Amino acid sequence: MTVRTFVLAVVGMSPLFLGAPAPSAQELTERFIPVGQSPGLSGKATVIGKIQAINARDQTVTIAGPAGTWSAKVTERTKIWLDRSMSRKTNLTGTFSDLRQGLTVEVKPDGSQRGAQSGPAEWIKVQIPPSP
Repeated sequence: MTVRTFVLAVVGMSPLFLGAPAPSAQELTERFIPVGQSPGLSGKATVIGKIQAINARDQTVTIAGPAGTWSAKVTERTKIWLDRSMSRKTNLTGTFSDLRQGLTVEVKPDGSQRGAQSGPAEWIKVQIPPSP
């Protein structure tokens, strides 16, 4: 392969590498971090509290926390994780149907919604209590 061919190949492939930014290490491992223990996020950029109300029709969840209530909109992009660390089990991917009134959750609002009383959620972690 000549130098010119190599340069053309690298330049031709550059859109593949310059597309979407690579996810951070925290984004890749967030699902494994227990509720309330995300470094730099928990309690600062997230809402932690108990599920107060669920609206299946509108796909919203109202969370009651120390600072008041927050309404999270679950979209097709919202990730839901089941935090089973209290039972010393691996966390699982969840769905809207796993959200139950009274469960403790941690919700990360979509980046554009910080400070609002409601908005779409980037992710929701549901703390699953240990089985008796």
